[in-house]
Amino acid sequence: MIIKVYYVSPKGSAMAIAEAISTECKCTKEALMPAYMPENVSLMFLGCEGSKADNSTVEFLSSLNNKRVRNAAIYACSPKLDTGAIEQMKSLLESKDINIVGIKAFPGKGFLSGKKPGEEDFKAAAQFAKEAMAAVK
Repeated sequence: MIIKVYYVSPKGSAMAIAEAISTECKCTKEALMPAYMPENVSLMFLGCEGSKADNSTVEFLSSLNNKRVRNAAIYACSPKLDTGAIEQMKSLLESKDINIVGIKAFPGKGFLSGKKPGEEDFKAAAQFAKEAMAAVK
């Protein structure tokens, strides 16, 4: 199974979660930009930060199709566990007929509030990865 872990992480929270996911999946993590477009990927993890998806994430998702990526697990990191970015990513993936096998909100650092993910969050990220891998068709 080909697995890719991508993230956009200006404050470091999504990158830290990506590290826990990639360790569980035994693959490398890649910053979304300047990552190469995925091809024939069985499972893609994609994480971002904030209450809405950034332009890089939206453009990347808009360029995908279900031949490039068949299954996706998405997460976002924000101070209030906001799901706005997750809903945006989910909508874009569904419009491309990409199967969503996992959705998760994690804590993240905001402009003036929040905290970086900690040990319990990394354990939850590893569990999220296990469940997503098990759900791949």
